[in-house]
Parts: sequence; structure tokens; C-alpha cells
Amino acid sequence: MTETNGRSPAGAAGIVALALVASSVILGGFFYQARHAHATIQVVGMASQPFEADQVKWSLAVGRTVPVSGLSDGYVRINRDVESVVAGLVSAGVPRDAVVRQPVTTNPMYGSDGIRGYQVNQTLYLVSEDLDAVESLALDPSGLLPQGLLLQDSRLQYFYSGLAEVKRTLLARATEDARMRAEEIASATGEGIAAIESARAGVFQITEPFSTDVASYGIYDTSSREKEIRVTVHAVFRID
Repeated sequence: MTETNGRSPAGAAGIVALALVASSVILGGFFYQARHAHATIQVVGMASQPFEADQVKWSLAVGRTVPVSGLSDGYVRINRDVESVVAGLVSAGVPRDAVVRQPVTTNPMYGSDGIRGYQVNQTLYLVSEDLDAVESLALDPSGLLPQGLLLQDSRLQYFYSGLAEVKRTLLARATEDARMRAEEIASATGEGIAAIESARAGVFQITEPFSTDVASYGIYDTSSREKEIRVTVHAVFRID
């Protein structure tokens, strides 16, 4: 029997056979992995909840008009005016230390011949848990304002002290809603849902009731006493 390049035909055939076996093992393993690569389902869960604010912030700005020569007296008078307003709030049941005063500001008023006077203003605000009392004062502040004092601005903002707990509860509910959606999709194909692979919470949308407003950076509407909070969870589940 002859040899080719110093190797017998039987040896060459054996090497070829081993190569074929190795190739089949590698390809078979790849095929097994491809057949058993896990599939996933991506879903979006959502949860919402109405709630009522338990804190209110009332901001109001008051002012007086004074002539050019009466600016110094204007500062004295606006200070006296604000003290009167604070006293009225206290008599209505608002703690004195709950009222915060901002610095006095002055705006010139112009006429055809230049400055004809000044508007002396001061802003104050209070935070209270007695929403009804503060709303009553804000809706009819006439009894708080001394004669000649102008109400420049008045605004109520509503907050909820337990918002952190509400957010945690809502995230859990949104995640559970995502799982239920994934199970419904999987069951239609005869599959089941295994462990969650990843989840990403969206931003919270806190709006007045029945609002359709959304924002990519989230919303916190403080203008209404009654509110609704919504959140979504983007989840990926492995198919069992």
C-alpha cells in the first residue's frame, strides 16, 4: 500500500472522520442553543389612583400706591398693613409661625412727565392642613385687607404628605398589571410566563381628575385639591 505525503490512506480517512464528528458536535450544540434560546415578551403595565391633598399653600401679594415723595412712608404703611393681615389670619386660626413674609419690593409707576409714584408690594404665604379654613379665607379675603390695601396676587397650591407611599404602592400595582398582560399574551400561544428579566418605571403624572395631560418629564399639578396619579412600568418577561 502506498503513502501520500508520508500518511497512509487509512490515517487520512480517520482524520477526516474525526473532523466530521467534531463539526457535527459543534453544529449540534449551536443548533441546541438556538432552539433553546429563551424568548421574551415586552409589555407596559399601568396603574392609577385618585387622592385628595392634605396640605394647602396660600401665597398672596399685597400692595399700596404711594406718591414719589411718600416712598419712605410707604414702607412703614405696607409693614403695618401686612401685620394687620397676619393678625387677621391668626384670629382665623392660622398659627403665626406658619405665616412667612417675603422682602418688600417697589415698582415705579410712570406718567407722561416721568415717575408719578410707586407701587410698594409684599408677598406672604402660609402652609396649613386646615384646607377648608384656608380656602374660605382665600376666596373672600376682604376682611383681612385694611382700607386702601390692594390684593395683587392670590394663589392656592395643594400637596399630599403621603405621596411617597402612594408612589411605591402604584409601582407595585403597575408591575403586577404588566405581568397580567404578559400572561394573557403568552396564554394565547399556549406558553407560560417565567421570571421578570427587566423593568423600567415611567414618570409620574399627577393631574386633576379626568385629565388626559401627560409630559415626558412628568406632571405635578398643584392647582386642584382632588388629584389623580398615574404611572407606567415597561417590563420584559421570559417565556417559560
